[in-house]
Amino acid sequence: MSAATDHGIGNAQEVRGAHAQVTRRRALSPAVEHYLQAIYALTAERKVLIGARLAEHLRVSAPSVTQTLHRLERDGYVVLIDRGDRKEIQLTPTGHEIGEASTRKHRLIETWLVRDLKLSTTEAHEAAERLEAGFDELLLSRLFEALGQPLACPHGNPIPGWGVIDHEGGYLDRVLAGDRVVIGRITEEAEADLDLLTYLERNGIFPGVNLEIMAVDRRSGAVTARSERGTEIRIEGRSAALIYVRSIA
Repeated sequence: MSAATDHGIGNAQEVRGAHAQVTRRRALSPAVEHYLQAIYALTAERKVLIGARLAEHLRVSAPSVTQTLHRLERDGYVVLIDRGDRKEIQLTPTGHEIGEASTRKHRLIETWLVRDLKLSTTEAHEAAERLEAGFDELLLSRLFEALGQPLACPHGNPIPGWGVIDHEGGYLDRVLAGDRVVIGRITEEAEADLDLLTYLERNGIFPGVNLEIMAVDRRSGAVTARSERGTEIRIEGRSAALIYVRSIA
């Protein structure tokens, strides 16, 4: 057995053990796990997270998010740090562990649904949320090996424990006309917008696709780009801010 294979099995065993430990520690409601997954994914992407952005991502009211966050803080999953004009949300070590395990589960299931069951990335994102409860640590470990130990989900977001998030590039709302970029990832925030996800997929915008920036609307921030297959696409400024790209020569 090669060293690379040994390392992969070791990682899978470590992650399986960590997930089992979290599961044994406390039976979590799906709602709590969903919140911790969202907080983990958003803080990994943006570093700083406040309640308003979490509410927008989850598509729930601000008062509902505030109430749930206070409950999560009371139970030891998050810390709310007063920054004067806002409260920053940070995961405790326990909350981070659960959020990471839940995110890993979601992205592995997405990968399986796209690769083997040939679902669209939009369909996979929705279906994965429904299937998560049925996957324990053993199934996830077997799935990881069966998929060839993937480092990222179909949207390019790293699978925690194996892939590493790329912060060397920037977001599509920062490009200029004439730039050439490659799609790095469709962020978790973009995934939550199913209309955007469908629009990107219909126009062939996936991780690894090269874009030539044709124009940037100074007032709205909308980006017009041409893909390598010749498709021209317009992405509104707010949506462009949710797509991570890297410059190419």
